[in-house]
Amino acid sequence: MRICAVTSFPPTVAGVADYGAFLVEELARDGRVEHVTVLADHVDGAPDHEVVTRRVEVLRVWERDRADIGITLDRAIALTNADVVWFNLGLTMFGTKPAAVTAMVTPLAARLRGRRTVVTLHELPAMADLATLGIGRVRGRLVNAVVLRALLRANAVVVTLDRYREHLVHGMGARNVTHVAHQVSEHVEYSDEPEDETVLVFGTFGPHKDPGLVARAVATLRVSRPGLRLVVAGADNPRYPGFMDQCRVAWDLADSWRGYVPRDELPALFADATVVVVPARASTGSSGVIHRAVAHGRAVLASDLPDHRALAREEDLALDWYRAGDAASLSDALRQLLSDPSRRDALVRHNRDSLARLSPRRMVDAYLAAFGRRDRVPSIAAEGHASPVLAVEPVTEA
Repeated sequence: MRICAVTSFPPTVAGVADYGAFLVEELARDGRVEHVTVLADHVDGAPDHEVVTRRVEVLRVWERDRADIGITLDRAIALTNADVVWFNLGLTMFGTKPAAVTAMVTPLAARLRGRRTVVTLHELPAMADLATLGIGRVRGRLVNAVVLRALLRANAVVVTLDRYREHLVHGMGARNVTHVAHQVSEHVEYSDEPEDETVLVFGTFGPHKDPGLVARAVATLRVSRPGLRLVVAGADNPRYPGFMDQCRVAWDLADSWRGYVPRDELPALFADATVVVVPARASTGSSGVIHRAVAHGRAVLASDLPDHRALAREEDLALDWYRAGDAASLSDALRQLLSDPSRRDALVRHNRDSLARLSPRRMVDAYLAAFGRRDRVPSIAAEGHASPVLAVEPVTEA
């Protein structure tokens, strides 16, 4: 099978980019996959054309926030001989300017041209706190009312949380949606906790995920735990360039800030943590940070948000919780977890057993089933004015 993947891609720092790179890497290892062409975003310092392996090449053909992304991708897809085009989409992957929204209908254009299309949706506007995420109400309504229905015209739609599947199936009548859990690498690493108590905050940051909240909680705890360390690592969320420059000054994070950490240095970063805090005020789907933390054998303290709760329930992960946006609640929960090594050990042991059931092989099998499944309904051209949601084939959950 030849696959064309439309996704942001490292060195772009974003959860969607990490997910895309992970799945492309796992697909390329499978003997059923002949070649993967990645149509990625332009990034400073990254070549426009890169042959990653014998089976994977990356073409950087589009640029965030440009009005011509859709046209550019349409032309690039036409030049491939792929059997399926996979779109790995976040709400703002193509940018935050209104013109970038038009790129979200590229999957529909590809299907109208006869391509088999599969779309992964990492976020749903109807289930997100759009204001906290920095997405305007008008744009949110446009995406939910128009763009989402266009995306549902794909041959198959994948979501990473089952609560999203339930919304699309029961709330919008979709019959082509399947839930594929976010798997973790088979090469998980576990190490002893560091000698010094250390709190780690990792990810891409903005007002919706502010490490300043953790800095406040840690400052409170240092009254009784003067040796408590804070490490903040990651980068600005693309929606909020310059956010961490302001945050470092506001919360005096000069000694705590690690900045961007390359993938090969992540094991050492997590090994240096006692607890990983996920300080999101609004969630954006399944959390890659939570998956990384539990895969490296660390206890996680997460904000109590519906998506985080759904992730823990659906994948049988054990997490500790605090009220989202509440520094006092975070401080109390963090104090309890730091003071209870047996609790941390229990969380790690439980998650280790759960991760054993979440192998990349299951994820690859589920995607290849969606990529290769034959349509059991007419093409869009033959559908006439049928409902854009109801006129696609059913997909059995993997």
